[in-house]
Amino acid sequence: MTWDGVRDRLARLAKRRAARSVFGATAHGFRPAPPLSERDVEAIEEQFGALSPEPYRSFLVEVGAGGAGPGYGLLGFGRSGRRWEFAAGDRRGASVDLRAEFPQWELFHHAEWPDFTKIPQERWPQLSRSLDARDEADTHGTLPLSHQGCGHYDLLVVTGPDRGALWFDGEACDGRIGPQADGHGRMTFDRWYLGRPAEVEAAVGRPRPGSRRTAWSWSRR
Repeated sequence: MTWDGVRDRLARLAKRRAARSVFGATAHGFRPAPPLSERDVEAIEEQFGALSPEPYRSFLVEVGAGGAGPGYGLLGFGRSGRRWEFAAGDRRGASVDLRAEFPQWELFHHAEWPDFTKIPQERWPQLSRSLDARDEADTHGTLPLSHQGCGHYDLLVVTGPDRGALWFDGEACDGRIGPQADGHGRMTFDRWYLGRPAEVEAAVGRPRPGSRRTAWSWSRR
């Protein structure tokens, strides 16, 4: 697919005062980050050890490396010296590991945490670090595309049997990690990114330049 016209639609929304009330808009302002070059994407793939699935790969080149998007906007890639980082400054950024395969296929819950009151207090720090490392390993092979609040993330599977699909990570609140789907099956990046605005446009009418109506709502329902 191509992403023709997406940056123009975002630019119009960025100028509309009414759009500021949309969930997450204060964080991204409907402004995408600059797109990457093909050489940039190839360097990222070599450094992180995995090829970006389509249509996310074409989005990076045609639209942007992050910024405007669902939730609080797309987390993305940026340079740090000669190296690339993902979601620099975000707590998930340092733990992104695309060399390990994401092994999951169906919905799963993480194991129950132990009752710390029954464990000697001097063991708490070591045990907590071990459990945190285990939870991070649950999402190896994915990119946390968007933060939905309360530590919830939309994940793009980059490696493993569900490569190219969107998952939802609610572990921060003792929730689930599970696949996202719509009427077409497993959710892909293009349907995830464009689906929410399309739904709202169908309900209230496609916005025209100069319209005062807020037509896009990327809040999670």
